[in-house]
Amino acid sequence: MSNIFNKAVTLIAVIFAVYFIGQKMSDDKNYKSWPTATARLISAEVVVGSSGRVNQPSGRHFLVETTYDFTVDGKIYHSGLNKIGVPHFSTDKEALAYLEELKARPELIVHYHPRTPEKNALAR
Repeated sequence: MSNIFNKAVTLIAVIFAVYFIGQKMSDDKNYKSWPTATARLISAEVVVGSSGRVNQPSGRHFLVETTYDFTVDGKIYHSGLNKIGVPHFSTDKEALAYLEELKARPELIVHYHPRTPEKNALAR
């Protein structure tokens, strides 16, 4: 009986994992078709990441972590450490150039999920 229970729990966990990975991949692919709003940049900095997303032997890459806010239907949303549409750079020089570009923009545009604006991404 315990063996069947363990297999059932494992199967449920796998189903949830596949579902959430599929959702994440769908969001990453479709966010550019979401509605947009004007955003205010609060902070931004270059950080070092480590994953296999950039083709480097070390797996090391650079990204710009941003914090910003925007308004949808009169409600203010705060975003930061967003994982949707975040560009990864192979050098710190590229990441710094993107950081300066963000800071120089008079306004930022953010794409937000129509039903859940907490899911959002800066337009590039």
